[in-house]
Amino acid sequence: RPKINNLFTDCRVLRHKYPKNEVVLLGHLLKNITVKIDSICLTQCFKEANCMSFNLGPLVDGNHECELSNSDHVMHPNDLEHRAGFVYQSFEATFNGCLLPSVTITPQTKVTKEGRNVTFICNVTGQFSAKVTWDRLQGSLLDSRSVIDAVALTILNVSKNDTGSYVCTATSIMGSNSSTARLEVYSGLKFISRLPSSVLLYNGQTRKLFCSISSDLAVNVSWMFNGTSSFSQGVIFDSFDKLIVLSANFSHEGNYSCNAIDKVSYLQGNVVVRVKYPETCTKVRANISDVSGNYVIDPDGELGEDPFSVYCNMTDKGGVGVAVVSHDSEKKTHVKGFELPEHYTRKVHYIGTSLFQLAALTQASEKCEQFIKVECHGATINEAYWLSREGEKMKYWGGVPHGKGCACGLTNSCDAPKRHCNCATNDYVWRKDSGLLTNRSHLPVIQLNFGDTGDSNEELFYTLGKLRCYTSAGMTPK
Repeated sequence: RPKINNLFTDCRVLRHKYPKNEVVLLGHLLKNITVKIDSICLTQCFKEANCMSFNLGPLVDGNHECELSNSDHVMHPNDLEHRAGFVYQSFEATFNGCLLPSVTITPQTKVTKEGRNVTFICNVTGQFSAKVTWDRLQGSLLDSRSVIDAVALTILNVSKNDTGSYVCTATSIMGSNSSTARLEVYSGLKFISRLPSSVLLYNGQTRKLFCSISSDLAVNVSWMFNGTSSFSQGVIFDSFDKLIVLSANFSHEGNYSCNAIDKVSYLQGNVVVRVKYPETCTKVRANISDVSGNYVIDPDGELGEDPFSVYCNMTDKGGVGVAVVSHDSEKKTHVKGFELPEHYTRKVHYIGTSLFQLAALTQASEKCEQFIKVECHGATINEAYWLSREGEKMKYWGGVPHGKGCACGLTNSCDAPKRHCNCATNDYVWRKDSGLLTNRSHLPVIQLNFGDTGDSNEELFYTLGKLRCYTSAGMTPK
């Protein structure tokens, strides 16, 4: 059959007009035939390319007279004439030629990620009703995940294996026509390294936040801070997936979000950043810097005493980070002319800190120590004492954990037998007792009291060192 652009040129479509009874059209005879069934006259007119109407006679001897005409009453109204028993039928040609169904698919291309449902709609137009079928160009549709509803194809829970071309075919009495749509399925965005829900940074600490994403497609990653694209000073980006907080401070506190998008999906990660001062110099060394210097610490946290500055020695005690607190009585001090035990009193003031802050430091540390040395000549320390941070009288000296006496008394090595300190000998030879005070529940020393230096040849010197507190690596204070 001749066809141009899906048009069958030897085909026409006719629309019935209402028949006229007892009327015939005269003078335009195309063909005169006899038929046994009246509908055959209609079919014969369809078959004749130039037939525009026909006159159907009554049934006579088992036959109808069928007169096919190449005109109609619209073109020749004066040629209509009454004739008993006849029926006049005319037509209107609506198409000159017959088309195959027109088929398009919506959408023509679908790009999506795994796990979603995808629907294609087959749009069919044409002169005749058509039956719609779906198929896959390569492979076959999976019945378990393919739902066909009239002209729609839905593929459930798509996977990358569903990538390919899908064909919709529409079939009418004129034949079949098809259209193809493309489905592309990709893995959705996934975190390679997921952001933690929250991060605690120490003031001065540098921290990298990673938002590593995997995707089959090109990915655009952006960061936001508290819902905006404006960041505090000290926040930089090493790459699209890496945010660095340099030397954290309290302006860096807030919500950081990593937003990733590709052609098929969107992914967001959020992390809340909190900033606090480190509790000890050990924390400073582990998280901020291994360079000795002054740092602000907060041993008992936000709800406790105010943060304060201390010197952190990063090389002492094996490099664990030692907090060093100075005071106003560190120089070697001479005591002479004070006979009674409490005649000489020296209050110790710690620089830049309160006793409450120092108590918090000792509690947050595994170990604390304070060096003390007494050098005596004709003077005894039997009645001397120092005050703990709680104001308690303490009569033990360096090298003794509690109670009374000096280090030599623990090893029976004092200069005089049965004495607990070298400076208990009370002779006119220069002697000394020294060592570390290490009971952190008593430290720091807040006052020193001496006597027995009233005679001209009686005197002593004392030296009180800085308070030092630290925690060994991997240890927590009890």
